[in-house]
Amino acid sequence: MSRTLEVDRLLEAPGHRPARRDARVTIADGRVAAIDDTGGGRSNGRIALPAMVNAHDHGYGVRPLALGGADDALECWIASLSRVTVEPRLEAAVAFGRMALAGIGATVHCHNSLVADRLVSEAAGVALAAAEVGIRVAFSCPIRDRNPWVYGDQRALLPHLPSADRAAMETTLTEGPPAHHLVEQVEAIAAAHENELFKVQYGPIGPQWCRDTTLERIAETSAANDRRVHMHLLESRRQREWLDATYRQGIVRFLDEIGLLSPRLTVAHGVHLTDEECALMAERGVTVAVNTSCNLRMRSGVAPVARLLHHGLAFAFGLDGCAHDDDQDFFRDLRLAWRLHNGTGLEQALPPSLLFDAACRHGFRCIDGSDDYGEVVPGARADLVVLDYAAMTEDFLTPEQDEVDIVLTRATSRHVRDLFVAGRRVVGDGVLVGFNLTDAEREFMERARRVAALDAEQAARHRRHREAVRAYYADGRHLDVRATPPEHSTREPGTTYPT
Repeated sequence: MSRTLEVDRLLEAPGHRPARRDARVTIADGRVAAIDDTGGGRSNGRIALPAMVNAHDHGYGVRPLALGGADDALECWIASLSRVTVEPRLEAAVAFGRMALAGIGATVHCHNSLVADRLVSEAAGVALAAAEVGIRVAFSCPIRDRNPWVYGDQRALLPHLPSADRAAMETTLTEGPPAHHLVEQVEAIAAAHENELFKVQYGPIGPQWCRDTTLERIAETSAANDRRVHMHLLESRRQREWLDATYRQGIVRFLDEIGLLSPRLTVAHGVHLTDEECALMAERGVTVAVNTSCNLRMRSGVAPVARLLHHGLAFAFGLDGCAHDDDQDFFRDLRLAWRLHNGTGLEQALPPSLLFDAACRHGFRCIDGSDDYGEVVPGARADLVVLDYAAMTEDFLTPEQDEVDIVLTRATSRHVRDLFVAGRRVVGDGVLVGFNLTDAEREFMERARRVAALDAEQAARHRRHREAVRAYYADGRHLDVRATPPEHSTREPGTTYPT
């Protein structure tokens, strides 16, 4: 079955080539079959370009602020979040539907498993949600077996808590076994659910949250199975400090020693990467998923994009569930990243060609490892977003302006009219085609409110935990690693995995 898409303007390779006028794109079997001229004569005020790729996200159904997660230092923010357990399929479908309406055709979904032993069944629900909505999803299987509350000695947090909270937390500070069983589950999940639109990845949450032996097991199985790995790395200053104190050779060098640095690896954030680390990661073919707004909101800092460019270290962009305006507006966040990293000189430090390479080609590499996404040409994947170009230019007095400048300056989610993924029309005329997001959001929020009402004290308890965590790091206790060697771990049953 084939279909055609006609637009006034087509950005075949955004930032690399001028827009093509009056274009007809023929789609067949999930690919672009042909691109022809319509001959003009009838305008629809639309512009098409490759669909955006959200290279790092957690698929929140309830936005973090609504769970008590007001912007704060990362570790305090994590501690402040209340928890609600709602059907994973429903939550993922809500999150994916919002992304589709923002022009996102693919996302890396870092699953927030509330109970790790349910990962297999929860993965089934997320796979179903991805199929219902219609976007591509790389499912990152969460793996964690260290430092549930703070980096370092968990018991050093106890004095900062009220007595009642202290007693409750003490019961959770028992050392559990390494999470190798979670590593083994990944292949089972892949065998059951993987297809062209749903990929499965190893998801060690981060080196500060995984034992060394667990990271080693992931490196081995990733190489043996040729499966991608997605992990957080050096997001906050406190992570940098603890990892520097714990790994004398440096955390990135350690990851290289165990074989984890490879073209299969995506690291999220990388805010505190050094020149030496960037050079090594570039040599190994690693990709960094930059999360501009989240890092600003969590006071983590600004990713060293100029350093990444200097060393040739590929990077993509992710929303991380914490976009600038607490929505999933990819175009607005892309604009923020562009302005933040474009330098102060006469020449652009981050020209549109490199910006869109990150948003599309390198982003898609985080999905399945391929390096051929980002152009609308015959044979390419038929993943396209169509924007209301007329609405973006309705006040223009000078009609002949560069289309890329206009998209980067004005495009937002509200301009998304259509989204095609693998040739399927996922969004049509600004509405999801095969999924009722309004009903799904209503059902999800009703269920989430009922769950939250079962523990009315949860928000206050998490605020107390937040201030205890703040006091712990203010005391500098995370720098004393003598009491907590790298392989020591504590485990909190039912831990939620952080951003």
